[in-house]
Order: sequence, then structure tokens, then C-alpha cells
Amino acid sequence: MGRYLLIAVLLHLVLFTILMVRFDWWSSESPPATAAIQAVVVDRLPQRDPQPPAVERDREQEEIRKREEKRKQEERKRVEAERLRKEREQAERRAAEEKRRREIELAERKRAQQEEQRRAEEARRKAEEEKRKKAEQEARRKKEEEERRKRAEEERRRREAQRRRREEELKSLLAAEEEFLEGERRRKNQAELERYIERVRSRVESRWREPPNAREGMSTTVRIRLSPSGEVLVVKTVQSSGDAVFDRSVEAAVRKASPLPLPSDTAILPNFPEMNFKFIKES
Repeated sequence: MGRYLLIAVLLHLVLFTILMVRFDWWSSESPPATAAIQAVVVDRLPQRDPQPPAVERDREQEEIRKREEKRKQEERKRVEAERLRKEREQAERRAAEEKRRREIELAERKRAQQEEQRRAEEARRKAEEEKRKKAEQEARRKKEEEERRKRAEEERRRREAQRRRREEELKSLLAAEEEFLEGERRRKNQAELERYIERVRSRVESRWREPPNAREGMSTTVRIRLSPSGEVLVVKTVQSSGDAVFDRSVEAAVRKASPLPLPSDTAILPNFPEMNFKFIKES
């Protein structure tokens, strides 16, 4: 731009110089003599002032340069427009490819989601079917277990009833046997006790000194404590005959009879080594 401005200034200076020279040249000439006849120019074409060759050449070169510059600008605009068009086309192509890629990805994602949903639905159906089967199996198992429990309970009750019946029967038999044995034992103990009492009575009577006031049928009961060897440790009247002399005579006879015979079976005397001995005056 500065170059063009410089050229324009130079052209103006050249034109200005030429005009000044022509003005001085015309002004220095003497005026022509007045002609007798004056002619009038009807039509006259304006004449161009002759231009120096250098100025004309510069003007042509400037016009050529301007046209070249204009052509280059148009070429640059065309190239830029072509570049923009190509970029736009590339952008549109990339956008279309991106759109297709997105559509493909969306379709793939949708198919994957559908497949996942299908698999999830299939898994859910399988899980529900498995759950239903397990529930049915559990229900059957519980029912069978309940039936087995009921049968076992019925069997247990039946066996318990049988066991109770057998126990009752056995208890009855045992009770009868025990009663029989107890009776036999009582009879045997009673017989043993009678024999033992008779031995004690015989030994005590052999040591007894009948008091003068003793009468037939008089009786006294004394409690005797024996040692393991039969020695009389304690003798005491627990049921008097009403006659103190008679009672003391019985106590003295028991002490004199020590040691007393021991029972062959102490079971006949529940409180052994203590026992109660009843002495009766016979005829």
C-alpha cells in the first residue's frame, strides 16, 4: 500500500512540473498581431496533452500490476473458497461419519441392552422357576416331614401306651410279687423276731428274781441299747406295769442277762441296736 502511495505522489509531482513548464512557455511568447479577418472554429476536438513515455509506461505498468493484483486476489479468494468448501465438505463428511458411528454405537448399545434385558429376563425366569421348584420341593419336604413326624408321633404314642401298659402290668406284677415277698418277709421276720424275743425272754427270765408282789399278767416294757457284741449298755422302762418294784426287777434281770443274744438278721429290728422288750409275768 505504501508503494502505491509513493508512485501516486511521484505521478502528481511529474504532472505538476509539466504544467508549470508549459505555463511559463506560453506566457513568454509575444501576442500575435491582430488579423484582419477573424475566423471562427465551428468544431474542434480537444487535444490531449502529450504525456511523457515514462509516465505512460508507469501508468500501464500500474494498471497491469493492479490487474495482476486483482487476479491474484480473485485467485486467493477462489483458493480460499475452495479450501473452505473442502473443509466444509470434510467437516460435513466427518459429521456424517460421526453421526453414522454414533448411530452404529447407539444401535449396538441398544442391541446390547436388549440382549442384556433378554438375558436378565431369562435369568429372572430361570430364577423364578428355580425358586418355584425349590418352594414346591420344600413344601413337599415339609409335608413329608410332617407326615413322618405325625407317623413317628403316632408310633411313639402307641409305643408309649404299650410301654405304660407293660409298666402298669409289670408294676402290678411287681407290686403283687413285692406284696407277696413283703408278706413272706414279714412272716419270716416275725417268726425270726419271735424266736429272738423268745431267746431274750428265756435269758432274762433265767436271771429274773420275782418280787413278792408280782401277779400273773403283770407286764412292763423296757428299752434296751446293745453294743455290737450284745452287751447291755442302757435299759430303761418305757411302759410301766404300775409297780415300781416289778419294773426294777425286770431292769435288773436284763442287766444280769448281759450280754444278750444278737439277732441273726438285724432287719427284724428297725432301730437296732435299740429295741423295746416287753416282759410279761406268766403263771
